[in-house]
Amino acid sequence: MDKYSEMVMKMIIYEYSQEAPITKGIGAKPEEIQNMRLETSKVSIKSPLSILAFFEDKCISWVLNYIKTDIKECFEDPNLSFNSDFTERIAKGRFDNLKANRIAAIGDEITKNFSYFIPNCKKLFVLHILFVQPNFGGKGIATKLTEKSIQLARENECDWIMSVPSNIKSAHIFTKFGFELAREIPFDAFQENGQPFLKDLGDGNKCTRLMFLKIS
Repeated sequence: MDKYSEMVMKMIIYEYSQEAPITKGIGAKPEEIQNMRLETSKVSIKSPLSILAFFEDKCISWVLNYIKTDIKECFEDPNLSFNSDFTERIAKGRFDNLKANRIAAIGDEITKNFSYFIPNCKKLFVLHILFVQPNFGGKGIATKLTEKSIQLARENECDWIMSVPSNIKSAHIFTKFGFELAREIPFDAFQENGQPFLKDLGDGNKCTRLMFLKIS
């Protein structure tokens, strides 16, 4: 995977990010989210568990995966501490612009205290990003990549698979494979200065979701 890291990172910034409904909904340009994508993908993009799909010499799809073992037990349901006012978190976020901080705030919140939903998990397979170029959609590629990821999780004796599907199609694929919905937050619950900063994403998806599949 290392020799393809630079290529995949460019695809994340200039292709995946521009197709992802959340990025579109926030109206972020590639340069505005580059640092955020570099940070949040730095583990999965170099992972030997990530899979690329090629058509002739062109990379057309990938699923970025990694294994997490530093899992802290949590006994507090994250839904009980949800606060819809993200104004301060966005303003003081770890990235250099508000749009990147808005995207990061959504991801941080939906995965907050995730171990509450998978007690005693020692080895977690993270299905981080699943992407298929639009011209190659509808051919079952995403389904095959998901199936292979589940196989890798089993081969590596993981306890669970975790994913936050970026669009409604991915969520449907995961459901077909037996993933269960652990947490769901409507996008209009994420507010900044009293107003939702993300609404309908254009694909009919109105929520961000945290999903798990038990492996062992």
